[in-house]
Amino acid sequence: MKRYLALLAVLAIAVAACTGITTSTPGEGTVGRQTQGDGTVLVGGYFQEFTSCDALLDYYVTEAVKIVGPWGFGGGWFGGPVIFEDVAASESASGADGARAQGSANYSNTNVQVEGVDEGDIVKTDGNRIFTLADTGLQVAVVTADGVEFTDSLRLDWWPQSMLLHEDTLVLMGVVWSDTGYRYGGGGYGGNTTKILEVDVSDPSNVTVLRTLEFDGSYVSARLVGSELRVAVNSSPVGLAFEQPLGSGLRAERDATEANIAVIKASDLDNWLPYYILKDGSTETEGRLLDCTGVMAPTTFSGVDTLSLLTFDLNGQGVASWDSAGVVATGATMYANEDRTYLATARWQNWAILAEDDARSEADEFSTDIHLFDSSGSTPTYVGSGTVPGFLLNQFAMDEFDGHLRVASTTTPNWWGWSTTDSQSQVSVFELTGGDLNEVGSVDGLGKNEQIYSVRFMGDTGYVVTFRQTDPLYVVDLSDPTKPTVSGELKIPGYSAYLHPVGEGRLLGVGQAGNEEGQTQGTQVSLFDVSDPANPKLLDTVMVENAWSAVESDHLAFTLTNGVAYVPFESWLWDEKTEKETFDTGVMAVTVNPDELDLSSILRPVADGPIDWSEETFEESGIAPDPWRMGTRRTIRIDDRLYLITNGGIAVFDVEGFERVVYTQF
Repeated sequence: MKRYLALLAVLAIAVAACTGITTSTPGEGTVGRQTQGDGTVLVGGYFQEFTSCDALLDYYVTEAVKIVGPWGFGGGWFGGPVIFEDVAASESASGADGARAQGSANYSNTNVQVEGVDEGDIVKTDGNRIFTLADTGLQVAVVTADGVEFTDSLRLDWWPQSMLLHEDTLVLMGVVWSDTGYRYGGGGYGGNTTKILEVDVSDPSNVTVLRTLEFDGSYVSARLVGSELRVAVNSSPVGLAFEQPLGSGLRAERDATEANIAVIKASDLDNWLPYYILKDGSTETEGRLLDCTGVMAPTTFSGVDTLSLLTFDLNGQGVASWDSAGVVATGATMYANEDRTYLATARWQNWAILAEDDARSEADEFSTDIHLFDSSGSTPTYVGSGTVPGFLLNQFAMDEFDGHLRVASTTTPNWWGWSTTDSQSQVSVFELTGGDLNEVGSVDGLGKNEQIYSVRFMGDTGYVVTFRQTDPLYVVDLSDPTKPTVSGELKIPGYSAYLHPVGEGRLLGVGQAGNEEGQTQGTQVSLFDVSDPANPKLLDTVMVENAWSAVESDHLAFTLTNGVAYVPFESWLWDEKTEKETFDTGVMAVTVNPDELDLSSILRPVADGPIDWSEETFEESGIAPDPWRMGTRRTIRIDDRLYLITNGGIAVFDVEGFERVVYTQF
């Protein structure tokens, strides 16, 4: 399978990502390649390629022997949410409503970061059909005059995490969880597999699985650009039957370590590279997911996991054929445009063996390396590298504009817990010169002893929200890349965990209201006037008390269409009068005006207010007695109807007056 070096993404809660540099021509600054005597090729001093499978196996074994202990690989890089950023355009989404037309239906799409690059999600629609991952599988519905009609479902014995729709092809993706990774010292990942289902949905009353591809590793994320599907996966070593100490004491640990070293030395590539099984009709094939010569390793050791990116052509053979690339790294994330690919990697560290003071010192000095590749030709070429201090929050913490890379990062966030210095955040600006990504400007000191909660770059301005007790919204002037400055700052209680542009000089924030002591009080939508960078203002807020919104951690849950923002929320409260626990869930329908917000309605899928959590109440309404099924996950608009997708069904509302039409259970 040919190499396609747009390398992927994984890292514990917050490693970095980056955007494309567009001012230099392809190949500018390209560094040399030096063939080594050990079967590797040194690429620019930062990466090494492998000329044979033996050379790659030798790398895995040599490095793994150094880090294995009495409990296998336990005690290495700590786990956390994985992050995958992959885009195919250099311009960020403008923040427009995102409504599109197909046939006679005007409908809202997934809230993606970059226009034209679809992101895997739990709900997809084409304006006529609605596909939902819920209730142990795939639910298929068609839009009718009366609401929706469920036409088919696909029951599964695993839990897909996301899907993407291309014409009449729906691709379901997710992790099949296993405990073998823990039992074999793989940090919890070694026994997991990723499954991809290619489904024909041309007949919504008879959806059919065309192909199933399953392989070692944990699904990270996916993107769809035209008909090209890109899937990222993180795989740990498999089949390494590590021993554990037989009893306590140093001797037992030493003996277990020596036995585990022997296990590694006896391993082969099937223990290190992910394996796949493809079922295509009645045909079943299997083999290694990656080619040996398509795998690279950073010269700065980054672990023994293998990070892979697979690309499929849904107009071709679908998931039956793929291109692939891999990098040996425990933590990394990627951002790419049409011509270039950036790979960010983190140093591996065995925190378990460090003394407390040494661990704190390592935490204070943590940084992320960014590697730039020219991907404009058939063979990607290494161009140069740079370093970002600290961690990134998520995919919105990076952006490219006018030939410069901008990255917002936090040195040692509060959750790290080991820092000996004050945490702070910064925005760094990089430029490609002389074969390196050189920092040409930076501004630091943002939110001391706080961490970044949200970031949004818009043109030559960046917006950074930090939080601990109050919510400073920093406006960063990036018009002069060599002298970025904080042009304005606004401090208010609470915080915004997601920022969305809503027009010229206006910014919408979704997060938590709070008091001066830093206590959160409920889901809040805020409208900011950022037309004067030196004087940002809070124009208006609306809130639901004691509530939490999925938008705070998942931008895909946010919908803005026809000037109305839809923000799902959930709330649990104890009613002292009735001595019952009440559950409230629904969607805030917030009309966004130039200078104010209007909480036009609160749309609840089945009730007109909070429901007391009792079986009798649910039985009276004819709804299954499970409040989790009422939780609203997504909102989509099709023509003049709104569709609230819950865990248990779909509620349909008229846009005019927000009157509920019907709620239909899966």
